[in-house]
Amino acid sequence: MKWLILLLLVAVASCQKNDKKYARTPLGDNIDKASARILHETYILATDTNIVSSPLGVIFLLAIYSSGTQGKMRNEITELLGETDYIQMTDKYSNLSSEFSTMDSNYLNLANKIYLAEKFTLNKKFEKTALSYEAEVESINFHDTDLAANTINQWANKQLRGLITNPVSRNDLRPDASVELIDLIYFKGRLQEGFEASLTENKDFYTNETTTVKKMMMHYRGTLLFKDDSQLGAKVVELPYQEPGFRMVVILPKEVEGLPEVLEKVAQTGLLDYVFGMRTSRSDIDLYLPKFDIKNSLNYAEILPKVGVNEIFSKGAAGVVDNDVVTVSNIFQEAAVRVDEAGSSAGVTGGSNAGPKASDSRASSQAWEFIADRPFLFTILYHDVVVFLGTYTH
Repeated sequence: MKWLILLLLVAVASCQKNDKKYARTPLGDNIDKASARILHETYILATDTNIVSSPLGVIFLLAIYSSGTQGKMRNEITELLGETDYIQMTDKYSNLSSEFSTMDSNYLNLANKIYLAEKFTLNKKFEKTALSYEAEVESINFHDTDLAANTINQWANKQLRGLITNPVSRNDLRPDASVELIDLIYFKGRLQEGFEASLTENKDFYTNETTTVKKMMMHYRGTLLFKDDSQLGAKVVELPYQEPGFRMVVILPKEVEGLPEVLEKVAQTGLLDYVFGMRTSRSDIDLYLPKFDIKNSLNYAEILPKVGVNEIFSKGAAGVVDNDVVTVSNIFQEAAVRVDEAGSSAGVTGGSNAGPKASDSRASSQAWEFIADRPFLFTILYHDVVVFLGTYTH
């Protein structure tokens, strides 16, 4: 039996006007629910709960890998992805991958690559599926783990623009590996509603009900999409990007220690019910958001079994390479996110996000407070597709 390693590399940098009205789709709903479940388990398992991830990257790799599987192994993947028709699932995800690959690489770079051990040949059906995801294929000598890691890092460093450097070490690779699949996503967005650097100030951030630390808090006041959701127990606000179709949504629990409960609710329902429940406020939003910079390493071989995907790690798949079966040994993800004032427009005081007005009769001189001074959840979406997801806690 040969081993397959799945490696995900994710980098996000958040540095003016996007007023598109978005619509929900079945694909967006399925990605949302799978992503929320994955994040919930990631948070439970994490020793450091400052997390950034791209469950979408995991989903793309699972969708590609599933073409080499059958039976229960494939069913576990399609069940997580919320799909019942395998052919339609493949078409949907390959089309989304292709759409991302055509975007301006200055702000979004999605790359799928397959490194194949020199003595193996990809199964033709599997190769066809991989190519439909715009994946590149390159032969590599896994027995020389130093050389293999260096080869992968040279490619990854170029794609990731310095946000993550040398993400792969020789210890991440197995000399007896037959295939390595890599999914890489890089996004650098310029926020539409600018944070003026001169307004950033050092303020208290509650890590729990009795402990505070000082954080540099950015400030913005103006109209934004917003919802105070009593059912979720959180406030929700949208920060649109200049880049077409992209937006950041921050979900702030009302209780200082309310994030675990919010994550549990979101794992059951997904995020989109709350995202699409926002409305443009009549009054200003008085927003404080900490600058943050998160980097982490995740191994989805520990996380995916918690959401029902087990057999890819224990059973061999016969449809990946010719004349052999392969088993996934690890699914690595290196991820980074940076959110600060850089690149935002100073002094912007409002936006024209499309959508119905909230029924708020307060005078415009008043403002809704959104002070992210406690652990919160954030996501970056493309239309209704969750691309990045994370938590900030300390």
